[in-house]
Amino acid sequence: MVKTIIKIEGMMCGMCESHINAAIRKHFDVKKVKSSHKKGQTVVVSYEKIDLKALKKVIDETGYILISVNQNEEG
Repeated sequence: MVKTIIKIEGMMCGMCESHINAAIRKHFDVKKVKSSHKKGQTVVVSYEKIDLKALKKVIDETGYILISVNQNEEG
């Protein structure tokens, strides 16, 4: 499993979180995705590493701004 922590600017409420979560689920094979507008981040658990170029494109298309990404393999 791979845990990806994405810092995102522009989320203001629960609907923003849902918008990001839906976009990520639509474009990537993920086990779990959870966003927090208070923390300004989205945590994704996936079976394989997420393509960072594609991730940036998906986030940009939602109208939010991808600030940083940190991916870690989990045992």
